[in-house]
Amino acid sequence: MAVFTALSVAVATYGAGASFFSAVGVFISSAGFTGQLLLSAATSLVLNALTPKPSASGGANRGYQVNSRGAALDHQIIYGKVRVGGAIVYDDATGVNNKFLHRIIAVAGHEVQSFDRIYINDSYIDFGDIAGDGNIPSVVDPDGSTSTRYNDKIRIQFGYGTPTQPANAALVSESPNWTAQHTLSGIAYMYVRLAFDADVFPNGIPTITAEVKGKKVYDPRTTTTVWSDNPALCLRDYLTSKYGVNEDADNIDDTLVTAAANVCDQTISGLARYTCNGAFTTGSTPYDLLQSVLTSMGGTMWYAQGKWRMKPAYWTTPVMDLNEDDFRSSVGVSTRHSRRDNFNVVKGTFRGAETNWQVTDYPQVTNAAFVTVDGGQESVVDVNLAFTDNSIEARRLARVALEANRQQLMISASFGLRTLALQVGDNVRVTNTRFGWVNKEFTVMSWSFGLADEYDLQVNMILQETAESIFDEVDDGIVYDRDNTNLPNPFFVEGVGISAVASVQISNQKVSNIALVNITATDGVYIDSVNVEYKLSSGSIYKALGTGTLGFYEAVNLEPNFYDFRARAINIFGVKGEWTYLLNKEINAFAGDPSDVSGFDIEISGGTTFLSWEPISDPDLSHYEIKHNSNTSGANWGNSTTIIKKVARPASSATLPARSGTFLIRSYDKEGNFSVDVSTIVVLASELPSMGQTEFTADQEPTFTGTKTNAIVVSSALEIDITTSSSPTGEYFFPSYIDVDTVRSCIVTGFRTFTRKFDGGTLLWDNIPQDFDTWPDLFDTWTTETTAFGDTGVTVFVSATYDDPSGTPSWGSYLPANGASIMGRAFRFKAELNSSNAKYTPSLTELNASVAY
Repeated sequence: MAVFTALSVAVATYGAGASFFSAVGVFISSAGFTGQLLLSAATSLVLNALTPKPSASGGANRGYQVNSRGAALDHQIIYGKVRVGGAIVYDDATGVNNKFLHRIIAVAGHEVQSFDRIYINDSYIDFGDIAGDGNIPSVVDPDGSTSTRYNDKIRIQFGYGTPTQPANAALVSESPNWTAQHTLSGIAYMYVRLAFDADVFPNGIPTITAEVKGKKVYDPRTTTTVWSDNPALCLRDYLTSKYGVNEDADNIDDTLVTAAANVCDQTISGLARYTCNGAFTTGSTPYDLLQSVLTSMGGTMWYAQGKWRMKPAYWTTPVMDLNEDDFRSSVGVSTRHSRRDNFNVVKGTFRGAETNWQVTDYPQVTNAAFVTVDGGQESVVDVNLAFTDNSIEARRLARVALEANRQQLMISASFGLRTLALQVGDNVRVTNTRFGWVNKEFTVMSWSFGLADEYDLQVNMILQETAESIFDEVDDGIVYDRDNTNLPNPFFVEGVGISAVASVQISNQKVSNIALVNITATDGVYIDSVNVEYKLSSGSIYKALGTGTLGFYEAVNLEPNFYDFRARAINIFGVKGEWTYLLNKEINAFAGDPSDVSGFDIEISGGTTFLSWEPISDPDLSHYEIKHNSNTSGANWGNSTTIIKKVARPASSATLPARSGTFLIRSYDKEGNFSVDVSTIVVLASELPSMGQTEFTADQEPTFTGTKTNAIVVSSALEIDITTSSSPTGEYFFPSYIDVDTVRSCIVTGFRTFTRKFDGGTLLWDNIPQDFDTWPDLFDTWTTETTAFGDTGVTVFVSATYDDPSGTPSWGSYLPANGASIMGRAFRFKAELNSSNAKYTPSLTELNASVAY
């Protein structure tokens, strides 16, 4: 292992008033290290740290973030650009009273591109502002101000780690323990000289760190070795370096390295898709380092057919279509991860300029739909990105990890020789009708081949489902906001938003009125939980609806009414915020009219009529009402007779005796509201089965000579003789009967035509029934009081006898003459007129009956 070795040659301690520095002389030597990571051929290593397991990114993978001292410290390796400290390999004090401390900080065990910014504690100076002799004329302090306090107090000079770099001339001339032989070849370092000044350095020796552009790496695209923060090139460098896997360059698949490097260099909103910026020490194991570097491009790496190969997180077009003909074995299918391996929230850390090079959490990535699928329980995985230096890339990688993890279907099977052309990382399309897959996309996760039974050469593969959408760029609006000392007030509690809508809950055909209350927040970062309460607007005491996270809450089994809702947030310190109110909100999922009946149809078979219609899906549907009018034209809801008062849901058919005329249907909800339009269907007499012989009564209009009870004839129309009764009725008895000579089964039907007539004196607004909303036509053009409101009606009844009607027959009870089959010899009829409004009467202009057999 490559180490910085420190050999102590002198130690001096000084009394009161002396410098705070001690003198330690150090010699530097480098020992080579060669190692190789052995993997099974043709097997995916799946070196992807974006998996739900403890992160491999330990302290060694972050490098030296501050300066360290030790007898044998690991070399630091820098890829890309990062702020680092280093190993203190030399301290010496010179001058009167040891005024000057000479310190060498080895920052990398290799040549670096440049030192860009130098940090003295938390203040900094850019490399270009350092004087030619290394003097620090001024620094920028954390508050943005400029200070010259280190002028002539600190001198910094640099060694870039070239193999031929000479010893630092200034240090050789000023420190007797450092000679021209101390070149630190191949080691990048900072030589710092500090002049003692208790006022300038009140807290002792300052920490000197630097932003460094690190190792130069080979690029197979240009065949040059230059600095780059491309993850694919850095990964290739680690595979071939002596401090890494120490693999021969011929064993690297540079075609795939080139493809991966091109993907990483793609720009998105002016920034590279993936970059690698971080440091580590040679104390890290190759396996851990490969995992950590791979996280910077969300990639995988494997060793197959004698070469190392890699692929970043990027969609590639499937290279082969597989179907049932390609399978050579049964198919093993894993439909979901175990709960341990599943997650719906990705969080972790990164380190870069936007965090002032402090290890910081990037904004976590989640998906509400994933949480819902997982039963509302958040499952979190930590993905620490040691080689990612900005929140944009960090969230991109986290989003890919989250969405890739939700592609959980995996299959394993043996395939035919055609799949010899595949390798790990390839995408394929699989069609298998038994599984319902048509060109379903999978990624090859494992590939091997060998002899099966009867010496059949087969390829064994494990495939995991994938999708192009995993790798797309979707801006979900979450913006990283650097946390710089503007900490929130612990007593601040964010306000919440509240909304509510009425909905229904159906259980065993029972419909309940519920409220869906949604609690939202603009930010929600510091909200730990929320309280939600509700009450009747007319009430005074709130009831608890729930305490939990932002989202939806249900208030169930509510009576349709107006309600008040309120909610407040509670922060992580238990401090409660102000209530947010939603007042006088109507919660009535049953409001409004039910849907109109559609698909109303009729079928006649023998003497039976079969009615059917499309079921209405309204959750608060109660029933259907069916009416009949003997007329085939001019029928409406108001002048028709109810033949079936209630057809309860979920029925969508009814059976009646065959008859001609108009059938009408309307739907009703549980609140008594009815559909706006009435659906109708007409049956002509010619469509009914032939009855052989039909006898009719004489038409009763226009004279209506029969017996009347509370009924009168006005202008050739039969009406109720209106009294002060709130629901007046009248009766009219036909003057003669129909005799069919012998007892037989007959179809008996009554026919009537009537309109609605105002007969209460002066027509006033108060005399018009029901609400404005129930009136037909437009308000401004509505002029007729005869419009059918359904508050008047006429029903024809029949009474039958088995006896000779000319004698002293015994008549049966009156039944509706609605086309039903009735047994008898003779039939007599009557009409009942009714009204639910004392100011209105039915005006009957046609009345007759028929008996058919």
